This record gives sequence, structure tokens and C-alpha cells, in this order.
Amino acid sequence: MATGLLAGVTVLDFTAAFVGPFCSRIMADMGAEVIKIERPVADQDERFTPESLPTRNGVPYLHLNGGKKSLCVDLKTEAGREIVHALVKRADVFVENYTPHVVRSYGLDYPNLRKLNPGIIMCSMTGYGQEGFAHNPEHVCTDPVAQAVSGLNWITGERDGAPYTIGGGIGDTVTGMTGAMAVGYALFHRQRTGEGQYIDLSMIDSLLFLDSLAMPHVAANHGVPLHYRNGEQNTYTFPMGILKAREGYISLQAPGQGPNSAWGRLCECMGREDLIADPRYLTDDDRVERRDEIVGIIEAWLQTLPDDEAALLVLAEARISSGPVLSQEEIWRHSHYNARGTFQEIEYPEVGPVGVVSPPYRFSATPAAVSGPAPQLGEHNYEVLAEHLAYSPADVTALIDAGVLYESPGARRRRMVGSGREASG
Repeated sequence: MATGLLAGVTVLDFTAAFVGPFCSRIMADMGAEVIKIERPVADQDERFTPESLPTRNGVPYLHLNGGKKSLCVDLKTEAGREIVHALVKRADVFVENYTPHVVRSYGLDYPNLRKLNPGIIMCSMTGYGQEGFAHNPEHVCTDPVAQAVSGLNWITGERDGAPYTIGGGIGDTVTGMTGAMAVGYALFHRQRTGEGQYIDLSMIDSLLFLDSLAMPHVAANHGVPLHYRNGEQNTYTFPMGILKAREGYISLQAPGQGPNSAWGRLCECMGREDLIADPRYLTDDDRVERRDEIVGIIEAWLQTLPDDEAALLVLAEARISSGPVLSQEEIWRHSHYNARGTFQEIEYPEVGPVGVVSPPYRFSATPAAVSGPAPQLGEHNYEVLAEHLAYSPADVTALIDAGVLYESPGARRRRMVGSGREASG
């Protein structure tokens, strides 16, 4: 029996790339049944192989779609569209991230979904929103572009240099998390009122909302700019940023003025109490203007300590916000993350146990977790249509033979193994 905050909720996932799948992945981690509506794609016949995992393109689908079910249907056929429309009548949530004309062409826009199911919650995620950029709804916007248009790039980079793009697909993931949060609130509203609704979510709005300093300052001051850009070091409180330690890098924040401030405590750690009242370094603004001097003083002190662990211990005892700069390889091996259960192992029939990143929520009563492997293309055709629409195995097989549904070789192999039969061909 499914457990989790969203147990019993059915989500239809009509998404691709990163932003939409990340949104529905969060709901799957929370216990929802997420049915991925996929279209036949020839190069997806074998998604998980020992050769694909080490590659840059091999892991994203695995990361974004763990625990989901795959229904592969040709929406260009009338029978295919009828299947999805029938599922809409039984679903709670419909998530998509295509340009508006795509969902309209399949009769999957909100006015049509609402006719089929007045209580459904539909979340559409696009780069610029449903109106599009400069009223062009077909204008494509991907993660780095959204970072630029939202102002996030403008506040990232060296103070007097060019704007920087942040890595990790942050535009996609922030928007996906925002979408999952919005859907959760819409479900709560529906529980109280019975009313479904439509959510129009853009990447640029999600990223702009993420900025809690520069944009609010400009808005509150009617467009007066704030010169604010963070690179290796911060530009409004100081010291705040990354510093070279004896072995690697440490990030710390020690702002303020006077002996009781974080700056004062850092000076005491360094044995440089003389800096606390030095007029050249008295305030954050003073230190920003002399940031190269301050960085040199702190980094010289860090080199005198036995190792980075000793430096972090001194800083922690002085109640100074600090931590090591870790690579992804170091995070994977780090005892703190392992103790918190940050990673799971999921068994993939094709490759064996695979490490995955767990959801960050630590619920006391309804744990969230990746519930299983990402699906092969069309892996759950039989299961989904039997459970939701009472199709017989013969019905599904006939639809596969007719080209309405598609089951990849990898999906068929998993299904056969699961049923105790050996797949051939």
C-alpha cells in the first residue's frame, strides 16, 4: 500500500526535459502515483545500460523519473487521445511543460481537461509563461536563458565583471519545486472546496522570486538600482565568501562591527584584535573597499592551522558561519550526508544497484523517498490501463499491435521478468 503525503493522488505527467519531470518527481517521492504519458521515441528503447550511466546524458532521466510509471501512447491517433482523456477523468493532477500549442493540439489544454474533470489541477510550466515573451507564446526559453531574463545572472559574478550563469540546472529545479509546491496548495484548496484550478508557472517568475535581496530593493525603491553582485566574495557584507585554506577552500560569513560581532570574533580567532577598531576595517562597507587586504589576512591565518578540519573547528567554536567547499565526489563520501540519508540505492534490473539523491524533506510521520527505478518506455502500459480503465491484457496487446501504444524492448524485458516469464527477442 502506498505511503506518503500524496498517497492516493494520481498525477498525469506530460513532461519532457528537466523542469516538468522534476516537478512530478517530487510528487512521486511524496507517494503519488505518477503516470508518465510518453510518446514513441526510437532512441529510448534501452534507457539504462552500463555504458550510459557514466555519460553526461545517461543519468538525468534516471534522476528525474524514479518511481514513476510509463504509458507510451501515440497521441496522433484518435484512440491514443481517447485513452489519455479517459485517464484525465480519473486523475487528480496534470503536469506539463510544453509550449501552449502542443497541449491544445491533443485536446489537453485546461478548458478541455476541466470539461472532462472539473476537479483536476493542471500545472503548466514554461520559460516565459503562457503569454510568452513579448506576447510570443512559441518563444523558447531554457534554463540559462531564464537565469538571464530573471536577473539572476545579473547578481552573480565578480563585482566589476560580466554576469555569470549558475550551474546545476537551477532554473529548471527551482521552477519544478515551485510547481510541486503550488500543486500541493491547490490540492489542499480542492480538499476544502472541491474546486480544481489551473496554474500558469514560468521559469523567469520562479527565479525572480528566488532573489530576496536585489529585486526587492529595486521594487521597494521604485526602480532605483542596487549595485549588488556576488562572485568569489560578497559585495554587501564582508568577509563573506570563499577563502583558500591549507588543504582546500572554506566558505565563511563574518559581518558586523565591534568585538561582539562575527567580525570581532573572527579577529579574536586570528589573534588580530587590533583590526576590530581599525578605522580602515571598521564596518562591512569599509572592508568591502579593502577586500583584497582582508582576504589576504584571513587566508594567511588559515595557512597557519594544521588542516582545514582544525580551521572549521576554531570557527565553529567561535560561532562563525562556516563550512568546507565540497565537490560532488566529496559530498558522496562525506559522513554528514551519509548520516542524514541523503543518498539511496535503487535496484535497476539492467545495471544493478544505482545511487540516487534522496528528497531533502525529513518528515516524522510520512517519509519521502525515491520509491523505485525510472521506467523503461511503455513499461506500465498493461498495469496502468488495467488498474485505471479495466483493459484486459488482450486489449493492451491489440493496441500495441495497432501502433496506438508502444512497448520498448527494455520495457518488455522488465515486464516479463516481473511476471516470472523470460523475455525473448
